[in-house]
Amino acid sequence: MLDSPQDKFYRQRKFDESLREAIDATLTSMGEPVKNTVYFMLESNLNIPKNEIPNHIEDFAALLYKTFGLGAALFEIKCMHHLYSKINVDFQQITEDKLSLSKWITEGITFEQYVCSARNNYCNP
Repeated sequence: MLDSPQDKFYRQRKFDESLREAIDATLTSMGEPVKNTVYFMLESNLNIPKNEIPNHIEDFAALLYKTFGLGAALFEIKCMHHLYSKINVDFQQITEDKLSLSKWITEGITFEQYVCSARNNYCNP
């Protein structure tokens, strides 16, 4: 059975909301000053409000790497953990198979690719 346009729209909105929540939870875990600084830099330097991050994930990831260097990969993995828990994906199996830090860095898998894949799987079941 094909999904209606309303169903697809709802899933897209739900995914974006889950992604925003996952990003916020991950930033919060780094401390309020860090979270506030990242959001401030995003808005003041790139003119992207935090509610628009899902539409600018590549710019957001670039800001993370500019700010945290390779430490951004740890943020990304933690963020994907939060996201997958929100969209009911078994992160443990994904972590074991695909998301070890060494694989994340050495295989050139990007945060954008993981977000895009998660979005496609969630929005087009």
